[in-house]
Amino acid sequence: MNDIDEQREHARNQQQQAVHAEAPVFIRACPGAGKTRTLIDRHCNTPTGPRRSGRALLSFTNVAADELRNRCTGEANRADLTAYPHYIGTFDSFLWRYLVRPHLPATPAWQHILSWDHIPSARVRPRDIPLSAFDFSYDPATRQTSVQWPNAATYLQNSTLTEDDYLTRAKATRERLWQVNGYMTGLEVRIAALEHASDPSCTELLKHRFFEIVVDEAQDCSALDLLILARLHHAGIPLVIVADTDQGIYEWNDARPEELHTFTQHIPEHLELTGNWRSSAAICRLAATLRPPERTTPDVAVGEYHDNNLPLLLLPYGRHRNEISHFTDISTAGEAFTAWAATWNIDADNCLALAYKNSAIPKARTQPAPEYPKEPNTRALAWAAAVFTAADASTSARTHALSTATTFLRDHWYPDEPGTLSELLTRHNLTAALFRRRAASFLAELPPVDHTPARDWRKAARKVLQTQTAPTHTDGQTPTASLIPLATGDLDEPISRLIGMIPHQGNAPSGPAAIRSSTIHRAKGGQAQAVLVHLPKAQDINELITAWTAPHISTATNELLRTYYVAFTRAQRLLSLTYPYSKHADITRLLQNNKIEYQLETTLPQDRPFLF
Repeated sequence: MNDIDEQREHARNQQQQAVHAEAPVFIRACPGAGKTRTLIDRHCNTPTGPRRSGRALLSFTNVAADELRNRCTGEANRADLTAYPHYIGTFDSFLWRYLVRPHLPATPAWQHILSWDHIPSARVRPRDIPLSAFDFSYDPATRQTSVQWPNAATYLQNSTLTEDDYLTRAKATRERLWQVNGYMTGLEVRIAALEHASDPSCTELLKHRFFEIVVDEAQDCSALDLLILARLHHAGIPLVIVADTDQGIYEWNDARPEELHTFTQHIPEHLELTGNWRSSAAICRLAATLRPPERTTPDVAVGEYHDNNLPLLLLPYGRHRNEISHFTDISTAGEAFTAWAATWNIDADNCLALAYKNSAIPKARTQPAPEYPKEPNTRALAWAAAVFTAADASTSARTHALSTATTFLRDHWYPDEPGTLSELLTRHNLTAALFRRRAASFLAELPPVDHTPARDWRKAARKVLQTQTAPTHTDGQTPTASLIPLATGDLDEPISRLIGMIPHQGNAPSGPAAIRSSTIHRAKGGQAQAVLVHLPKAQDINELITAWTAPHISTATNELLRTYYVAFTRAQRLLSLTYPYSKHADITRLLQNNKIEYQLETTLPQDRPFLF
């Protein structure tokens, strides 16, 4: 048995321990540990036949609950495990169905609602402010509810009422809708569940109904959720808590991984799933640098790509001082990412682009801009013509296209005049705007960039250039035959291919294969062979680097690090970062200090043209 076989056997043994461990138990599962498969195996270990009590499998999203249900009925062929006496659903629905609703008074007609926005009368008057605009929180120690109003200034202009007036009215409106009309959001359900979890008459019924309660993704538990679970544990209800505290990214929803750690210290048995069936060893090593000092040992890569040690791919875009990337913006960097992924036989369908916010997510263009040209030659002019007429070209690409056309016009009209363009404009009493208009007209008249051989395209372009008359008198123009140079070896190449374009033909699909894209929070639980993470702003990058390098900060204490830990661990084979070139030195210094191998690319891979 070789090393990988031994490592896989160890990972499977860890899973089997989790399958057969008696509750209560806490299971820490690393990314890609196969915890869903493990939970299904644990559930399938339940004997067939009639039962008086069942198991509850709880998650925090309907999608996760549906996956558990589908795997039971599909892969495991155990539809009986999704029906009475078992329960598979969300944590919220479980609280309402088994710990709250059965113990409420007969009246009013209680209803569990997702948000106050679902209730038309949930408005605070006189300005008809949605009750959902107010943030309510509950303190279990004092049993008091407090309220805040984040956007008060937006509503209070020219108001005769103060903020405190509206806060008082919001509390009264909520109390009426809850106690009189019977509406309960997640907060009200949790307040009631917390009270009932301390009532032996309620917990005894729950204990007889379920022989075990499994809480998956427990790092997403709020402070109230954990307090409810603590009281159920104290009441003797067997709990199986499954979590990865390094992936707790919902502090906005009052999720607190540090409090989960405190809670799990009261659970006697702890198990770990450290075999990563998703990611390569290189990705596991990088992710481990974000974790606390006691857990910087990388998870063990045991999956299909365990020995696929592609380095971290860096794709900076834009300019910084003397440094320049051929990726002009995030869209071109995203297109380069799919091109580089293809060199490792990763299709665009297996690529995923992530960012912290929606506005920063790399999105595929229908007309990607090729890379900036370096020399004023036939390639450069064809590039400028193609980019200038492309509907989705970026502002910077269009500006560069006009600058390229201006260079050709100047060399044709004023071949012997020294100095900068600004000096030339002053000498001839011309404006930059006029030159830009003439450059735009020139580009619009150039022949289409298609499969035409480069020699023929250049010939047509020279004729167009010949027709461009100078805006002022000149002593003599450069013959067009000496302009628009072209290498001999390129004469018979299609002009589109020379600049990295493939024109569409017939019914061919428009644009490049679409890359999947998402915010990091929405991608939690997903995976892809190649993952591109966009870091858009210098301030955000500085914040990440500061947290990453500080010895006292880790995923145990910092949600930003946990968020990027989630992003990095979605990748199976290839992880890539893209960011403004101005932050390149800071990022590479960070990677070098952490001994993370990386590959820097600022151009497309050879012979892999952009789709256009």
